Amino acid sequence: MEAMLKGRWLKVLLFLVCLLPLLALAWRALNGGLDANPIEFITHTTGDWTRIFLVLTLSITLARKLLRLPEPIRFRRMIGLFAFFYGFLHFSAWIGLDSFSISQRCCTMCGSGPSAPPVLRVSC
Repeated sequence: MEAMLKGRWLKVLLFLVCLLPLLALAWRALNGGLDANPIEFITHTTGDWTRIFLVLTLSITLARKLLRLPEPIRFRRMIGLFAFFYGFLHFSAWIGLDSFSISQRCCTMCGSGPSAPPVLRVSC
């Protein structure tokens, strides 16, 4: 098992496997496979994968201590960076897609005219 974990190509394979959720999301987006609310689907999918990669990153240390194998620690940084990457995608989708639509809805609902109370006046 140690010889398998020391392989050079295992990191390349792990990198490609970690990109699969992004490729699946892109495939669904290009082929119209997103749900009725695509912004929510993108935000939830990237958030779920962020949590999955965070748990994987934290469990590597525990698995290393329990199995007494020092080699899996080599993959912790890469998986942690993928957790950050998917977290960044999640935050970017929320800020770029969802917040923009929320501010548009808020301007439409609240109005910016004098009839709206001063607390609800929004400058668009």
